[in-house]
Amino acid sequence: MSSPTPSTPQQQQPQYLLNPKKNFKSKTLSGREVDRHPLNTITPKDEKTKQSSLTSNTSVKTEQEKEQEYNSSINPLSDTNNNNAFFDPLSKENEKKHDPLSDTIASMGGLKLIKENHLTNYVDENFMPWDTLKPSILQQYTSDESTPIQVSFMSTGISGKVKIPINRLNKILEELEQEKEETKSAQLSQPDIIMDLETLHSELLKAWNAEERVRSLKIAIQTAKLLTDTSLIKFYPSKFVIATEILDTFGNLVYDRIKKRLQTTKDNKNNEHLLKEQAKETCRNWFYKIASIRELLPRLFVEISILKCYEFIQGDSNTEPKIVINRISEMIRGIGNPLVANYIRAYLTRRSFDLCPEYKKFIIQLLKDFVFTQKSMENSKYLENTLQMYRITLTDYMGLYSPSLEWLLQCLAHKTTPETLEEVLSLFRESKNSLLLNHIISSFPPDYICSNSTMFSNFIKDADSLSYPKYQLYSTFGVNLVLGHPPKTQILSILNEVWKVVTNFENIKDYISVAEVFIEYVLTHCSIKETDIFLKDILRHIIPDKGYESIQSHLQSIVLKIFTHISDFSVLVSLPNFLPLLDLFNGESQKQISRSTLEALSSSNTITSDPILINTFLTYGKALHDSLNSLSFQDEVRQVTNLVINCINKIDFGRDVEKQLNFYVECRQTFINFDGVKNRLVYGVIEICEKTLALVKGKHTPKTTSFIRACVAYCFITIPSIDDIFLKMNLYLVASSVALQNQALSQADALLKAAITFIQEIPPILEFKQVKSTEDWTISYISSFISLLVVAPGHPENGPFYLVKALHKVIKEYTWESGSTAKAKIFIQLLALCSSWSQQQLPYHIDKVESNDQLFTEDPEFTTELTELYNSLIKEILSELNNLKDEPDNLTQKKVCNICIDLINMLLNVGELNSKTASLIFNLYNMAKKIVPPTSGESVYLKNTLSYIGSLADSKMCQDIYNKINSSS
Repeated sequence: MSSPTPSTPQQQQPQYLLNPKKNFKSKTLSGREVDRHPLNTITPKDEKTKQSSLTSNTSVKTEQEKEQEYNSSINPLSDTNNNNAFFDPLSKENEKKHDPLSDTIASMGGLKLIKENHLTNYVDENFMPWDTLKPSILQQYTSDESTPIQVSFMSTGISGKVKIPINRLNKILEELEQEKEETKSAQLSQPDIIMDLETLHSELLKAWNAEERVRSLKIAIQTAKLLTDTSLIKFYPSKFVIATEILDTFGNLVYDRIKKRLQTTKDNKNNEHLLKEQAKETCRNWFYKIASIRELLPRLFVEISILKCYEFIQGDSNTEPKIVINRISEMIRGIGNPLVANYIRAYLTRRSFDLCPEYKKFIIQLLKDFVFTQKSMENSKYLENTLQMYRITLTDYMGLYSPSLEWLLQCLAHKTTPETLEEVLSLFRESKNSLLLNHIISSFPPDYICSNSTMFSNFIKDADSLSYPKYQLYSTFGVNLVLGHPPKTQILSILNEVWKVVTNFENIKDYISVAEVFIEYVLTHCSIKETDIFLKDILRHIIPDKGYESIQSHLQSIVLKIFTHISDFSVLVSLPNFLPLLDLFNGESQKQISRSTLEALSSSNTITSDPILINTFLTYGKALHDSLNSLSFQDEVRQVTNLVINCINKIDFGRDVEKQLNFYVECRQTFINFDGVKNRLVYGVIEICEKTLALVKGKHTPKTTSFIRACVAYCFITIPSIDDIFLKMNLYLVASSVALQNQALSQADALLKAAITFIQEIPPILEFKQVKSTEDWTISYISSFISLLVVAPGHPENGPFYLVKALHKVIKEYTWESGSTAKAKIFIQLLALCSSWSQQQLPYHIDKVESNDQLFTEDPEFTTELTELYNSLIKEILSELNNLKDEPDNLTQKKVCNICIDLINMLLNVGELNSKTASLIFNLYNMAKKIVPPTSGESVYLKNTLSYIGSLADSKMCQDIYNKINSSS
């Protein structure tokens, strides 16, 4: 086949000519109503069919119907009325349907056992389980704060595998095998103790799985013995948590074994009574073995660990749960170390809570024992000697009692009676112990605290200041006041009563700790006026001697609480003492507060033009902007950018467009490194231009003309500073079109020229996450650009074609990918531009802008130059086709085929048919036909093009082309 490229035309040869009389008719899409949504796989008709088939009892489903129903059942977009539709486990309609987990739970004895568990029905969401407390205890109580406690067998807290040295492991195993009483070993370090406990836990499981019950008991005893040692006193609460985890494991293993033996009796009806007695005897044997332990502390810990097993032998003498618990609580009085005694009290309370959670009387007695012990210590030298021995302060020593005391009071206060609470308060009146009072306040219901707030305020004043800090007492008191509902008549009196004491605190950290809690009380229960007064008092305390520098985290918490409770940012900035508080932050805290400030502004529902609010936004926006640099994470930069944009959206000056422009100028200066913000600012200025045009109703005055030029100049200066080339190119196109709308012709010309220059900077390939070609985006962009050139008037000095020629040159010089047909596609778009310019009237106009049809259509030089451009474009397209037609790549060949067909359609639509054009169409068709596979989409495109040629019956030349193509095929 001969090439479609013509030989060099001589003067007498015909040229490719434009048809200046083409009628560009507007077309509209015809629509029709549809019966279903395109994402819904079931039509109403199908639905009716399915419903009718479901009502029929005699219908038989084929295999194909079953498969279709299965597919619809797993399709989340299928009709929800279908009985086989996707099963919603939360739907009320399905509550009585079969639960696939029920069989599994039933096989484990789960559902029945859960219902039998008293604890499940007793506790509610207000009760904090022991598992929730364990992580905080492990984190807080350690002798080495630099190394976190790691325990492999605990499901909560910081866990991880701990490697145990083999010599250490052998030593522990040898100790377990010895029959004699062990002598005291050398003091162990915290890691050594944790390793011992790790070994004891693993050996316990091994011994139990090997059915070595005596050895398992020995391991439990050895674990309990570790709790007698308080040499690492700061670590003791954490050691208690880990050791009792092992004892819990032992107790649960014993309980589950006896429970299993009792369940087997139900399956064997013949020997049911005998097997039940054997199970009970097994239970009694465990308690006999434990009773034979000579040391009191291990005996108590191990018996408490299997306390729940008493439910199997109820009916025996002295086995009633209350009797057993009272007996053990009295035996605890024999423990000499008050710290150890209090933790075994907590362990008894925890395990008895599993057995009979409603029984609380013994806890009162345990608390009385605690108070008695504390008084005894005060009257003896034991406390003084203990503090000297462990080199610890009284406050730190009493803090070691905190987890055990907290658990005792929580179990006591949960669902208890007012009489019980009053009995506990009488203990405080007797002891004046501030640690006890702190946990009374934290454990009692908040509404009870609020209704007796004056009484508790007086209690705090009367409490000793040694066993627990006063400021922490007030903080705990404040938390309850926030959570509860104090009487409205006492809200201010409570605050004033507390603040008479707190405001005299000399230590700034003590003061701010209480203020951090009570600011929420003021925000929740008081007015804006009281909030400002409260902030004033805070500033009075923290500004002297720059005390605020050491309490940045507390101040940050205060500000965040204010933002949470007051959503209207304009109300916040109106407070005289709020902005001065924000000015006290520095460093990382300033960054966080700046971000929180912008978040509060962006979440506000009001549009504002308040200068104070705008200044606040720019101040803290700049601080946040300056805190980021080239090393910051891109995700963080993106989040801050979106935050700033949301704040900009909240500021609007209405009809005062000059102030709006000035605001955008300040924003550009403040957020110079955020491309997204600059993109929003340019669009904002473009919006100003459109608003101005609407205000003057399309007729600019000299004043508005100057303003529009200033706006376009803003765009012209800002757009080049954007690094993202894609944002930059889009802005050039939009800004130039708006400039044309506002009759700023010279500025529009400059923007179009700049856009052409930056086309060269569009990368052919993007390599972010994955390699992606930008060819399609570039073609689409240049096509939109050419559409704007249709109405853009030519330059009075450089002529009408200088922008088109510049674009043509840039496209030729651009580095396209190998095998790309993008250049040919764009040149075809330029053919359409030439066709539009050749018309007596352009297909569309911009109001009050004289385009080339009014400026140059009657100029013969314009027509001659336009024809030359038209011919040169066709030649270059044909040259591109010649370069690509021999490419072996099938994808490239398909692209070449499409270019051939596109060019044929373009010539038929915009060109004047002569012999040369007809010959070119014929050659292009044959070239495409040779390339295209017979079953491809391009083949359909080619056939449709041929049909279109045949439909042009009014043109003899088209009929000749159609006949010639048919005869050749």
